[in-house]
Amino acid sequence: MTNFRKILKFILKGLYFTQLLIFLAAVVLGIYLFVDTDHAVEAFAKYLVVEKNIQPADVIIVTSGEEDTLRIAEGIRLFQEGYSNFIIFSGYSKDNQMIHKAMTAAGLPETCYTIDDKATSTIENATCQQAYVNEHQVQSILVVFSPPQSRRGLLAFRHTFKDLPVYVSYSDRSSYQPDALFSSKETREMFTTQAPKFVYYFFRYV
Repeated sequence: MTNFRKILKFILKGLYFTQLLIFLAAVVLGIYLFVDTDHAVEAFAKYLVVEKNIQPADVIIVTSGEEDTLRIAEGIRLFQEGYSNFIIFSGYSKDNQMIHKAMTAAGLPETCYTIDDKATSTIENATCQQAYVNEHQVQSILVVFSPPQSRRGLLAFRHTFKDLPVYVSYSDRSSYQPDALFSSKETREMFTTQAPKFVYYFFRYV
């Protein structure tokens, strides 16, 4: 798989934009003609979700995006279960009432979390935490994504923090159900949003 990725990246780098479009169109046509398309798409929908790897860490980072309520709840759950003693909510506004109310309801003081309002993308969810990681000598990170963002997010964080272990979690109550891709509107909408982003991150950050 590693050699295949290297070869594919080499090919793509050598193609001009028009040639790239032709190349991608040929690949898509080949998949459509010779592969069971529905099963291939479902497999890709499942591939977007990386397996959970929940371990104690120096900081929990909760990223913003679809299903924010579930992400925030998952970050709080991990904190309460002792996986870390500090949370960074990344990509949220400083006055986000959903966060403040959820933390207050959980009985958690303001000293145990902060809000990063600078991040506007998944890669920035990672890069915007570099100062905190360096200042606090962080040795491990536990990141909360949505399920279909998780593999892409892991790529971004591993690219940014090459020497640190990055652990992943997400809510089990997510509406994203790859097995119901063609019957669930919520799943289709998330897949349509996340799939092209993953392809870009794959070639940009692997």
